[in-house]
Amino acid sequence: MNSLNPYLAPLLDAIDRFLNDFPQTNEHQLIKHLQDNKITPFADFSLAESKDLFSAHFLCMHVLYHLRREYRDKQTFVLDIQLVRIQRLPLVASKSINNEEKLALETIDPLESYYLNSKHYFETQEDEINDLLKSFWQKYLAQDNKKEALAVLDLPTDADAKMIKAQYKHLAQKHHPDKGGCAEMFTKIRQAKTVLDQLL
Repeated sequence: MNSLNPYLAPLLDAIDRFLNDFPQTNEHQLIKHLQDNKITPFADFSLAESKDLFSAHFLCMHVLYHLRREYRDKQTFVLDIQLVRIQRLPLVASKSINNEEKLALETIDPLESYYLNSKHYFETQEDEINDLLKSFWQKYLAQDNKKEALAVLDLPTDADAKMIKAQYKHLAQKHHPDKGGCAEMFTKIRQAKTVLDQLL
């Protein structure tokens, strides 16, 4: 079989019903729900196996992107698909979200074309899957590190290189041990700047 079509309708229905009850969720909760309810083919996936883990992830995202298009076409909901959060918003409520979130929702998602192309489901080899999983976790952990580093420097999530540099200089002078500051805090500030320099 080289098509995901037989799975699509039941999965669209199952995920849509799940989002009725839990409009804010994540991929892990969705996959667990599909497995617990023995929805084909999720009932057959062993998530300890990298190939099955990739298949579950890809198929879940494939269905979510189809559902997002369906909501958009029917003008019923906005489906925000993020790395750690999936959120279904009523179309009216989506108009009242802040500008930063609105821009993120309206921007074309480069992952959409990947996940809507079912050949990736059938043709991705195990060594490619392992590379993808490694890359995913590196990016995931990098985002956590970035949040922590920004928090240490007391900066907003949208801070640019110029803001980071200015705040680092200010805090480094304030906490420098030679000027009576805390050595531990000074070290944290330097480490945070190093993390952010690598990610920008």
